[in-house]
Amino acid sequence: MRLHARLIRRLRRLLPPGLAGAVLRVEQGTGWSASPLAALALGPAARRGCLRLRLDGALAERIRQRGAEGLPALDGAGRWQALGRRGLCFRAVLRQHQVVVCDALHQRLWLLWREPGTARCARGY
Repeated sequence: MRLHARLIRRLRRLLPPGLAGAVLRVEQGTGWSASPLAALALGPAARRGCLRLRLDGALAERIRQRGAEGLPALDGAGRWQALGRRGLCFRAVLRQHQVVVCDALHQRLWLLWREPGTARCARGY
């Protein structure tokens, strides 16, 4: 349990303040590879990861009712972009290799990241 609490604290530091308080817990799940969100192109690097988070129900309901207007402000960390016609799924690129996908319908928040590629030496020896 202590490890889980530390993970949540570290995760909240990565997320913008408007989203940090909306994460209730990190979910253990096997459904990521089957999710259509797994196909999002995040950048050129080969290594990537993701965390599925439980979104606060009040925030999810606000997004369901008001669409993009119900989303929290990202305070310069990026901007939200709609991912569907229903206005319940949004994506924000926070940093060059970090993406957040908010799914208000299922009350989930996905934090996806792709690590920068390793630097290669251009000289031949």
